[in-house]
Amino acid sequence: NIDVVGNVLNALGTSNDNGKKSFLGVEFAQYLKIDSDLRWNLNLGEDQVLVSRLYGGFGYAYGNSSVLPFSKQFFSGGPYSVRAFRIRSLGPGTYFPNENDTETFFDSSGDIKLEGNIEYRFPLYAFLKGAVFADAGNVWLLNENENLSGGKFSSNFVNELAVGTGLGIRVDIQSFVIRLDWAVPIKDPQLNRQNSLSFKPSEGIFNFAIGYPF
Repeated sequence: NIDVVGNVLNALGTSNDNGKKSFLGVEFAQYLKIDSDLRWNLNLGEDQVLVSRLYGGFGYAYGNSSVLPFSKQFFSGGPYSVRAFRIRSLGPGTYFPNENDTETFFDSSGDIKLEGNIEYRFPLYAFLKGAVFADAGNVWLLNENENLSGGKFSSNFVNELAVGTGLGIRVDIQSFVIRLDWAVPIKDPQLNRQNSLSFKPSEGIFNFAIGYPF
């Protein structure tokens, strides 16, 4: 997907007192966003399948915008992402909010996203299915932000990936799927920057969702 926004309005707009351009009195966003989703499935027979997914996204604000609109920023974590982490709880990079920060939900987004998932799905009984999975991913900022230390994308990005693994159970009735996944973080870049892995079942979380994660 390629999303280019604001160029026509930029040509038609007029400058306002804030040094920005507006059209019909309203400031508009100007940005480029590209994302790609690659999936590969291996049929193992008897209703067993190994599914994998690789996702990458890049966003760049320019001209009339200094940052991507919030709704267009990337985020990671949750039932359709890295399931061992709550939705919008990862990143950017290794940024770790202080205990008094009450706005981390809005801070944990970025201009760049990388994510990979692999899942083995198998039948249990009739419409009941099981799964074993592993997820990895994170989001980063394109430019340094002094308020979000460690958030900028760098050549060390592989060591800044969050990793989790878990088990799932699904009720699959003619493509209508009710899903419950239990996942445990084995690497949290916010807490562990030495790239070591740990598995603590007590830190596992549940994700309830409709439909398969990918």
